[in-house]
Amino acid sequence: MKLVVVGGGIAGLSAAHRAVEVARERADGFLVEAGPDSFLSEKPWALALCRRLGIEDRLVRTDDRFRKVFVWYRGRLHPLPDGFQLLAPTTLLPFAASSLFSVPGKLRVALDLVLPRGSGDDESLGAFVRRRLGAQALERVAQPLVAGIYTADPDDLSLMATMPRFLELERNDRSVILGLRRALRRTPLPGTSGARWSLFVSVAGGMEELVTTLAARLPADAVALEHRVSALERVGERWRVATAEGCAF
Repeated sequence: MKLVVVGGGIAGLSAAHRAVEVARERADGFLVEAGPDSFLSEKPWALALCRRLGIEDRLVRTDDRFRKVFVWYRGRLHPLPDGFQLLAPTTLLPFAASSLFSVPGKLRVALDLVLPRGSGDDESLGAFVRRRLGAQALERVAQPLVAGIYTADPDDLSLMATMPRFLELERNDRSVILGLRRALRRTPLPGTSGARWSLFVSVAGGMEELVTTLAARLPADAVALEHRVSALERVGERWRVATAEGCAF
């Protein structure tokens, strides 16, 4: 996939630098994503899009044999405690024994069990995790895991738009930890769209395969590559785009 950034100012250069960061490469037989590496199966829209594009058979779930998640912190890998459901623990003993959190950090996460409900209004994902579970839960769990999905700062992401399930847990169960535990008892695989998919799903050729497939499905006459826009004007209720090559859209 080729990308052209128009303009060499700070905005254009920043966009180009970000595009270089969000890449992929193959190393020793492994596909390494430098940007988003998966999407959440609990959101049906991404799965539905893959079905419409005819690439559902290209989707891959996490391998149950290697489902251990590690977080790099202070120069070494720390295993994510067993029972952690994306943002919060569902079993307290593995969490209590974890080397990823300090004792004050563990006590702050456990405070979620007694904290009152929030206002119920939308807030950033970062603000929600910080309010319910504390700064360590945000910095050492939420940020690393969310980066693999959205490649964005949790403080810039809407909770309702990205992970509404946790907002619903607070509304319905008051405590996120208690809500996750109750959901775990009700459903063997909470947060998934069924036993076929795990919580995290990707495409066999990397997330770029989804983008290139989408681009290939666009009508040929609706895409104009290597055209320089020379003018943009309002014509009645519509916009007219003119290119230096003499085309108008």
